[in-house]
Amino acid sequence: MVITSLQFLIFTAVSLLIYWKLPKRFQWMLLLADSLVFYFVNCRAYTFLYLIGAVGAVYAATCIFVRTRAEGAGEEERSQRARKVALVLALLFNLALLAILKYSNLGIHTVNTIAQLGGGGRPLLREVHFPAPLAISFYTLSLLSYLIDCYWGSAEPERNPLKVLLFTMYFPLMVSGPISRYREIGGQLFEEHRFDYDRVASGLRRAGWGFAKKCVVADRLSYLNDQLFLFPDIYSGIWVLGAAVLYSVQLYFDFSGCMDIVLGISECFGIRLSENFKAPFFSVSIQEIWQRWHVALGSWLNDYLLYPLMKTKPMARLSERLRKKYGKRGRHLATYPALLVLWSAMGLWHGDSWKYILGEGWWFFFVIVCGQLLAPVFATWKKKLHIRETHPVWIAFQRCRTVLLFGIGMIFFRADSYPAALHMLGRLFVPTGIVSPLRILYYAAWEDFGGWPVLAAVVILFVLQMMADAKVYRRESAQTKVKALHPVLRWSLYLALIFTTIFLGAYGRSSFIYFGF
Repeated sequence: MVITSLQFLIFTAVSLLIYWKLPKRFQWMLLLADSLVFYFVNCRAYTFLYLIGAVGAVYAATCIFVRTRAEGAGEEERSQRARKVALVLALLFNLALLAILKYSNLGIHTVNTIAQLGGGGRPLLREVHFPAPLAISFYTLSLLSYLIDCYWGSAEPERNPLKVLLFTMYFPLMVSGPISRYREIGGQLFEEHRFDYDRVASGLRRAGWGFAKKCVVADRLSYLNDQLFLFPDIYSGIWVLGAAVLYSVQLYFDFSGCMDIVLGISECFGIRLSENFKAPFFSVSIQEIWQRWHVALGSWLNDYLLYPLMKTKPMARLSERLRKKYGKRGRHLATYPALLVLWSAMGLWHGDSWKYILGEGWWFFFVIVCGQLLAPVFATWKKKLHIRETHPVWIAFQRCRTVLLFGIGMIFFRADSYPAALHMLGRLFVPTGIVSPLRILYYAAWEDFGGWPVLAAVVILFVLQMMADAKVYRRESAQTKVKALHPVLRWSLYLALIFTTIFLGAYGRSSFIYFGF
């Protein structure tokens, strides 16, 4: 049941009608029932046992946290040891489950590749196929954040296991996240909600905008990107950069469109989820774009991986040694091992292939480290060239540079494998014409793309999104601007968006790119 399908719209509409008629204390039970239906429709039934196991391990650990906290002061040392054991066992169980179900073939492919490089013949190991629970990557990180927060004392353990289950599999989040924290949405899921017209209308507007972004822009651009990535020997040279940027735009409209639908639907239920995108294409550096793109994942990795790793004794000793040897710069150098771990985890989270580790992880680590190491050189040249940081031309240059560097990482994300991505990047340095590849692209994909009406719609929606993002970048609200329009103009825009989505959208083209992660 894809969330852009008619079935999902009917499912959500019926759920909302029942939700607002139910006694308030039963609302969370309906959300749990909806989540179970959504899960079983979209996933093999027996994979639910994996999810139950993950939730059960975390719930058992938090019960131990509560029990040991209630023990007397004389039992403090034993209680702390029990808490640590419970934390480690629950963490290892969930991580092992994720590793086995999602990353087994990565290990198998790596072993087989090493064996073949060493002169081996046939592959040593066969691929395995373990159907995984829906959204296992998203819900595992959400569960682990809840577990760790309860251990740290920043979240109160939930006594009702069914409520922990709802937090884990709340059905809008089972599409493509965002990764949620219990301390942020736990209360909202279980508190009583009264019908609020403004919130429901706001949610519907946002969901409608998300449908247009996904169906009209992302899915239509996929026809062009399929050609560009399938035939890199034809579309070489400058076309490689064009493909990198165009796919970045497609992925942005696909993923952020999904988030608009998810956040909009959740808003209709009275539950506000955290934002996952904050005008990423206005970023002036790779660091900033990843602070604005997939915000929940970056925040999770910082809070539960990078910062705890930096506080470990080995990292503290390394930082002290480098500081003594290189001064302030040494303390900066000490962060690089931790950053490498973080970006490796970032790449690994995206999928069970080395292309993700290379493109979504190590490439961005390399760019960030190079930028930091060369910062004094850049500062010298900017001073010689009299470049002001606030000059519009310089800001535009930084934004274009950031999008291109980001797009190179997205080539790995879209390519079939890392050799295919490297081959495509190698074709960047092969001169090619503009007219001949354009003519080939026209005959191969223009009709499926939809022609001039779709191109006009895509350009208009892109411009509108950039205008909305400009508001977000300035920490303003685009919805407030729309609501301030004259009712006739506002409803004309709504109707135009609805008809554009209905008549120019590409339906049945694909699910969301991050669906099922």
